[in-house]
Amino acid sequence: MNASITWLQRRWALPDETVPAVRGLLQAEIAGSTAFAPEHGIVDWGRAAAPPEGDPNTPVVVVPHGGRTYIQSRALFEAERAIARGMAALAGQAVPVSDRFGENLAALFPGAEPEDRQCAAARVAAERRLAVITGGPGTGKTYTLARILALLAAEGTPPSRMRLAAPTGKAAQRMRAAVEASLLDLPEAFRPLAAGLEASARAGSTLHSLLRYHPGLRRCLGERLPSGTVLIVDECSMVDVHLWRALLAALPPDGRLILLGDPNQLESVGQGNVFAGVARASDGPPLRGTHVHLTEARRFRDRPAILELAGALEASDIGAVCDLLERCRGTDAADGVGWIETPAGVLPVGRFPESVRAALARTADAAGPGEALAALDGVCILTAQRDAFVGARKVGADIEQHLVRRGVVRNHPVIINRNDPETRLRNGAVGVIRIEDDGSRAAHFLSGDGTPLPPMSVMKLPEHSPAWAITIHRSQGSEYEEVLVILPRGESPLATRELLYTAITRARRTVYVAGDRESIRKAAGTTGGRLSLLAWQFAKAQG
Repeated sequence: MNASITWLQRRWALPDETVPAVRGLLQAEIAGSTAFAPEHGIVDWGRAAAPPEGDPNTPVVVVPHGGRTYIQSRALFEAERAIARGMAALAGQAVPVSDRFGENLAALFPGAEPEDRQCAAARVAAERRLAVITGGPGTGKTYTLARILALLAAEGTPPSRMRLAAPTGKAAQRMRAAVEASLLDLPEAFRPLAAGLEASARAGSTLHSLLRYHPGLRRCLGERLPSGTVLIVDECSMVDVHLWRALLAALPPDGRLILLGDPNQLESVGQGNVFAGVARASDGPPLRGTHVHLTEARRFRDRPAILELAGALEASDIGAVCDLLERCRGTDAADGVGWIETPAGVLPVGRFPESVRAALARTADAAGPGEALAALDGVCILTAQRDAFVGARKVGADIEQHLVRRGVVRNHPVIINRNDPETRLRNGAVGVIRIEDDGSRAAHFLSGDGTPLPPMSVMKLPEHSPAWAITIHRSQGSEYEEVLVILPRGESPLATRELLYTAITRARRTVYVAGDRESIRKAAGTTGGRLSLLAWQFAKAQG
């Protein structure tokens, strides 16, 4: 850090008195914030800083807002300004609909009451160039999206112009599968459109691939998307500020944007918390009328505790969270949640719920790689971080040792750590390394459409890590039948409401929370707290 500041001092000709502010700004950016508020106000920055409407070539922007003074790097200031202006421009433009629009809408949502939010989301997506659709787990975001696609096609948008994307390969794969399944339930009158819509769903990809986005350059290497493109992005909370800017720049002048996600999840690995900021800003101008929040949960009707716990976390209701977990103490989890009281970060494999240990054993013992991958999709062990004794690496090593003691481990789960065009494996892809009777080893993964890729040599694998346990961040965009989340210690900065909320909402059927009461209270009552000036930029865009 000190070497970086010394280099910046020389490059920017910074006075010595600005060093504390520069250090604070760099630390804030490392933590994911896009701005920093110095404690003692702003000193003389010389030629290195300027107010928003000042010299556009300065590396630092000084922003007075709400009685305080903030600083931002020029790159992050320009990114948030471009996002606010781009979304404001989209939100301000309506799309004409056909004379049959009302009839089409009623056919896709038969019997819907005027207050039906799924129907309202479809209306916004058809009538506006920007639609923001949010909702917690099981509220039907994908079901609604399938009907939006059918409505747009019925209104004249060619399915070939509908581009589906998500931030990661796993999220894109799950989006494709869920949309294809939902399209099977379309009303009879819309079945002729299904083939084209299914082709669009199958063509869904990661945002990076679709936009040819280069993270190092923070821009797209390809041209703009074709005229008339409707870009649908799922799991939007995972998109960082620079990718948001590139995404909006890639839209054609007549393009449309449909955003889906849960703003209560963890922020992106990169900087910013854009999707949550967009959801908050949509209550007023310039985004008013673009946002619909889905609230009716359907998935967990027979597992009500998961939904109840998610709602308590969303409301930051510490008492409700603790009361529910106390009620669900143990590993019975009849209502979908079990609390395993243990020192935070410490849970011997022998204390894992029996069903979780059985699922791990099925993965290890599976007769073939396909069975191993299927078993692996059924359970996930989640931790807050990768390293340290509470991290995924240590927990994974303990699981491996436990399985080795009970017999030969045929299948070893791994997760890819970087994109690799040669093998077609993307960051976050989970597969297994299988060991045959003769000692030979091969890696097995699924392609983006869920079909098996040819076995590949372990030597050809890109950078990867064991995946008996993974971090909560890496689980975003995925779902599992059972989830075991091992909470960090209460003093950990990672013990946040968003962390616990994201972990429990990865479960389709059962989630076990392992930790002590202190770490639970800390997580339930602490938000990530990234600082951003996106709200200020939206206010400026309105003016």
